[in-house]
Amino acid sequence: MSSAVKGGIVAVLLTVIVFALTIHDFLAINHPVHANVLVVEGWIWESSAMKDAAEEFKRGRYAIVVTVGTLPSWHESGQSDENAASRAAEQLKYLGVSEHTIHILTVRNIDNHRTYTSALGVRQWLLNSHIPVTGINVFTIGAHARKSLVLFKRAFGDNTPIGVIAGIENGYDPEHWWLSVNGVYTVLRKTIGYLYAEWWPLPDDPHASPDQVTFLGRNAYGSC
Repeated sequence: MSSAVKGGIVAVLLTVIVFALTIHDFLAINHPVHANVLVVEGWIWESSAMKDAAEEFKRGRYAIVVTVGTLPSWHESGQSDENAASRAAEQLKYLGVSEHTIHILTVRNIDNHRTYTSALGVRQWLLNSHIPVTGINVFTIGAHARKSLVLFKRAFGDNTPIGVIAGIENGYDPEHWWLSVNGVYTVLRKTIGYLYAEWWPLPDDPHASPDQVTFLGRNAYGSC
C-alpha cells in the first residue's frame, strides 16, 4: 500500500472521528434570544422535554407560547383537537402553563417543508394578530434544533430576533449517538435536514403557496 493511500485512509478516519465528536453539539444548538414569544414545535408533545418547555416559559419573560404542528394525514378538516399542536398545548397546560397564554396554530400535513411551513404560519399569525414581537425562541428537541433555527430565520427574515432551545433527546445517548441505531439514523437525517434548510430554495412569501397554511387558530381555549 502506497504512502498516499495510507495518508488518504488516515485523513478519512480523522474526518469521521471529528464528525462523530462534534456534529451532535453543532446540530443540538442552544441559542436563546431575548424574546416575548415562545414557539413549541408540536411534534415533540410526547417527549419528556415538554417539562423543560413549560419551565422555560415560566422562568422567561414570555407574553405567549405558540404550539405549532401539522394535522394528521387522515384528518384535514382543521379541527384543533386531533393534532400535535393541540396535544402539546394540553401538555403545557397540564405542566402548569396558564391556558390564557397558550395559542395553537395548526398547518396542513404536507410531505415536504413542514418546519418551514410551520414557521411561515407562525409569522403570518403574529402579523394577523397584531402582536408586538421583540423576539422569538423556538423550543424543539435534540439534533433538530439547528434546522429549526435556520428555517425560522429564513421565514422571518433579519428584522425579528430568532433563538432556539434544544430539549434533551431521550431516544439515544447524545454523547455517544453513534452507538445506537436510533442515534445514527437521527443524526444523519438531521444533518441532511440542516443542509437542506441552509441551501434548498424556499418561497419567501407565506402567500406563495395557498396550500401551505390552512388553519390559523388563535387560542385553543378561547376564540379563533
